Amino acid sequence: MAPTKQQSVGLLARLKRPFLNLAKFLREVWNELQRVVWPTNEECFGFTLVVIVGVLVVAAWVGLWDLVFTRLMTLIGI
Repeated sequence: MAPTKQQSVGLLARLKRPFLNLAKFLREVWNELQRVVWPTNEECFGFTLVVIVGVLVVAAWVGLWDLVFTRLMTLIGI
């Protein structure tokens, strides 16, 4: 039995719905990106330096504690 015209329209609408939702989502994303206040090059450079210095400080701290515990385990004999 062939689908009726009413069933064909319903099927077509169901097939189009995800793509319509995707298009709406992408339009909304684009609109939100237009409202973003992007940082300047100087701000990006400053933020990058802060992150690099922070990572180096944490790496040194973890390395120091690793050295302390390694020496401690060597002295204990474990």
